[in-house]
Amino acid sequence: MDCGDPKATCAQFTLDYITDRINRKYLLKDVNLSITFQVLVEPSGFSCVLSHTDVTNSPLTAELIRYLNGNIWKPAIENGKPVAASVNVIFRIVNGNISAQMQRMDLAQLKPPGDPVIYNEKAVYNNPSLKNYEFTVWTKYNSPLPDNIAQSFAIDKTDLLWYATARGLTRFDGKTFNPVNEFNSPFTAETAVRDITVDKDNNKWVYINNTIYKCTDAGWQVYDFKKFIKSGITHILNSSNGKLIFTTKDGLVVVRNDKVVLLNKKTIPLLPSNNVLYAYVDSRNRLWIGTSKGSIMIDRDFFVTTFNTSDTPLKNVCISGAVEDEKGNLYFSLIGINKVEGDNDKEGVAVLKTNGNWIHYNDKNSGMPSNRVNNILYDKFEHVLWIGTDQSGLVRFNLKDGWENYHNNNSAAPGYTIYQLVQDSKGVIYATTANGLLRIRKK
Repeated sequence: MDCGDPKATCAQFTLDYITDRINRKYLLKDVNLSITFQVLVEPSGFSCVLSHTDVTNSPLTAELIRYLNGNIWKPAIENGKPVAASVNVIFRIVNGNISAQMQRMDLAQLKPPGDPVIYNEKAVYNNPSLKNYEFTVWTKYNSPLPDNIAQSFAIDKTDLLWYATARGLTRFDGKTFNPVNEFNSPFTAETAVRDITVDKDNNKWVYINNTIYKCTDAGWQVYDFKKFIKSGITHILNSSNGKLIFTTKDGLVVVRNDKVVLLNKKTIPLLPSNNVLYAYVDSRNRLWIGTSKGSIMIDRDFFVTTFNTSDTPLKNVCISGAVEDEKGNLYFSLIGINKVEGDNDKEGVAVLKTNGNWIHYNDKNSGMPSNRVNNILYDKFEHVLWIGTDQSGLVRFNLKDGWENYHNNNSAAPGYTIYQLVQDSKGVIYATTANGLLRIRKK
């Protein structure tokens, strides 16, 4: 593949000419798809399509192959001489219009991710459940995925996956990637997307360039949050009771039925800091807030519980994620508010049982491979906890004593950094990683 220099090149004008001819010939109304071609460019400048991603081998794909094979390309140059090289060309059809662009490969991202870091010196991971799962990985090199790294994505009510990256937003229906671009949104296919979530009404909320966009069935609209807060947001979160939550450095903005409430140290003096990193509303309508200086809980009677002086796992830590099982037990991922070199035993996962008892799991007292957790997911189909770690891959915990650890050295996972986990209505789990999109499906 063409990894930087040398580079084979086809002028964008030529690709635009091809797409113009296709748009004139084919009626592509209501078609939304993408096809990637791998094209070998010889030193002479002649080209040959080596492969493509259209499993149907449609007449449209055959015609695109003829165009790509018939073009004169500028060959790659190495040491002043033309050499053979190959490059990907992606054709995207959105709302009846076809566009095309070349896709370069980043050699650094092709390097193996390396070995995961396992701080737990006592645990032995036999992983008896691993054989029950099918792992599928998509990267920007084997699919139209805009980027391998995604720290935010969401599943909507129709099981459509919205995958947000610094190089664009795309939708995935389990088979086909369809980009969100200038043909179907207010931004381009290469726009950097900071965060995305889906609310109870299946509206999509997207944070781009310090602007919040709301996507409904009627289209896109800008949501003006600056009249409530001055700084930009850090996360958009959707609570179980339908409230939409925006975390910011100036406090927490809670929106429900178009009513907006700003929670900060002025309105809640016991809030440890205005720099809110995470918030969660549980089934008992309690609001949990994690800040850069600690965490609090506000119950339905507006009574505030602080934890920095408590004898609980939440003392001097920030909750960074929360899930709840069907019994009402709460599971929190933790981030230490004081920097610690290497492994921080205050981090890990905290559990608040329905009887009020706390449990703290870390890599010294449990099967946790390491303590830094990026995301957690409660699997309502298998009744297990999935934990995405920063350095040790994916953890499967059966909530009793069964700890399993999946990463690139013992499974088909693409790496060991797991950013976020979501589950669709059929039980399929998706994970964003530093090395591509991972799907985990029960066999």
